[in-house]
Amino acid sequence: MDATDKLMPGPEGKTPRSYEVDKGHKTESYLTAIQGNPIPPGPSSSGIRYEPASERVALAGVPPKQKGQIGISEAELLPYRDDAFWVALRWILFILFWVLWIGMLIVAVCLVALSPGCALRHSLSWWQQSLVYNVWVPSFQDSDGDGLGDLQGLIQRLDNLRKSGVQTVWPSPFLLSDGFSNAVRDHHALDAKLGVNQLADGFLKEAHSRDLHVVLSLPLATTSTQHDWFLRSQAASKPENKDYSKFYYWLSRPPGSTPPQMVSVHKNLSYIHEPGNPKAALLNWKEDAVRHHMFEVLSSWIKRGVDGFHLTAVEYLARSADFSKPDWPAIQLILKDVRKHVDTFATESGIETKIALFATAEGASERLKQELAATGLDTVINYELTNVEKNTKVCHINEQTVAICAHEILSDVLLFHSLNPGVWPHWELSNGVVSRLSARAGSRAHAELLVLVQLLLPGTQSFYYGEEIGMRDLPNGTQVPIQRGAMQWDDTTNSGFTSKALPDVPSNPDFPNVNWAKQWAADKSFLKMFARMAKLRQRDETLSQGETIIGPLESHQAFLVVRFPRENVTSGNVFVCAVNFGVSTITLSLDTLPHQAGLPQAQIVASTSNAANWNPRSPLNLPAGRGLDLPADTGIVFKYPMPALTTATTDH
Repeated sequence: MDATDKLMPGPEGKTPRSYEVDKGHKTESYLTAIQGNPIPPGPSSSGIRYEPASERVALAGVPPKQKGQIGISEAELLPYRDDAFWVALRWILFILFWVLWIGMLIVAVCLVALSPGCALRHSLSWWQQSLVYNVWVPSFQDSDGDGLGDLQGLIQRLDNLRKSGVQTVWPSPFLLSDGFSNAVRDHHALDAKLGVNQLADGFLKEAHSRDLHVVLSLPLATTSTQHDWFLRSQAASKPENKDYSKFYYWLSRPPGSTPPQMVSVHKNLSYIHEPGNPKAALLNWKEDAVRHHMFEVLSSWIKRGVDGFHLTAVEYLARSADFSKPDWPAIQLILKDVRKHVDTFATESGIETKIALFATAEGASERLKQELAATGLDTVINYELTNVEKNTKVCHINEQTVAICAHEILSDVLLFHSLNPGVWPHWELSNGVVSRLSARAGSRAHAELLVLVQLLLPGTQSFYYGEEIGMRDLPNGTQVPIQRGAMQWDDTTNSGFTSKALPDVPSNPDFPNVNWAKQWAADKSFLKMFARMAKLRQRDETLSQGETIIGPLESHQAFLVVRFPRENVTSGNVFVCAVNFGVSTITLSLDTLPHQAGLPQAQIVASTSNAANWNPRSPLNLPAGRGLDLPADTGIVFKYPMPALTTATTDH
């Protein structure tokens, strides 16, 4: 047996010299195709003898194949090159190929041009989609039993805030100051009444470990008269203090039109300060040394881990010649320098997270908001809703509720942001200097309606501590401002705020029924609605980036706020917030809602605590053409899918 006998075992123990083929049932073309495995000469089962190609008679003019050659050679193809039939066939196939190729290209271009484009998914910064919780630290939680809230107490309650959907903590006050004010004594130190200085770093670490951001209130325009800079400036005649001589506005004779409440005398010289607060001296930002020192303050806190700054009292960064009004063009230049320094320092320090800068400009016009946004401020807080108060000039007594004024303010501010997309919305209903929302709205139920509306608005949301459970003002005559009562944690002594028998910060007498623990344990409550909507904002792109419309005011007491996906977004949900401030059921029209094909699949997302028959995740029956019957003092949020999503859902 030679070497070829070992190629492949055959049937019945035989060992053929190559693959066995039933040649009697195959054509010559088939056999030609497998000539790479030559068939040895010999009789076949049909009696026909097959010879290797090398032994056959060659075609005229075509040389035989060389040994080892596979397939058809060039010489074998040569006779077909000029054959009329094959020439015509090749041209037909060539032309047909290009016609089909060009046709498919045209079809592809048409599909791209005529199909709805995919909207670009914008990546929002953390502060753009954040729910910010403004804590008045002295009233939040006392950890050592001295009757005053402190930073350690805030740390102990961070888990509560995380549960309720808070993403950013904004503690005020924080820096060492005179009476918890803008009169800062030391820009690098925690106020001693709130804890030891090292606790500031511990707080930042604890917050970040829970994926919470921290915003620090920083007065750029003022310091205490006990600040080291002021003490050096008042003694600038000494050689070691000469560099501080122009840190503040020292005047031998202030202009006659200078507001008297902004001028005080110190050692035969006058200095300028915040109105009515002689302890808060105004810094002179025209002096380069002031800028240098304040930039060092910003750098220090960024390095320690602060994620953003609320720049307080920016209207005092520069003033007119008589100090009577803000010099906004000069202020804007200062803010641009602040933005530039913060970004440069963060980049050079390897900090990837953007450091947010925002401010409040009380009474700012729309044009001023635009100009401040152009300086690099990330947001200018919309102060307008803090003016919503029943029976005032804004919400007239004849209106009976705050529905008309709230609807009008929301319509105006939403229109402003729609026309000015470069000004990012930032909303708040309350803060540490106005009465609590439950007091201003006239009832806790109406406060809950306003909070529900705010949670559906586009942009950044700020909430004052206690608003998530509907806390009210303290009774008049208390020793602290009425809007700064103790946080009502539970129904134990002093609302769980402190163990001190007679605390410095009192609790509202309604704390046994209105407190965090009771509302968290309930199936439906103000707090549960707040938490549900806060967490939904983190997950749904429509609520973070979608469009917003506000419906007309119906029966002077009810309206809709609608969020829907941006243009060219082909799937997603429409969210509708419906609120009724009236004393009876109102039928709200749904005729103007976008993408109404999805309405049959409407589902409840959230409802106010008094909406007994509407529970989250339950279907909402909306008969065609009837509208939504909404009971008095009630609010709901429902969603339904866009048509593209409706089709996909139906098919499955």
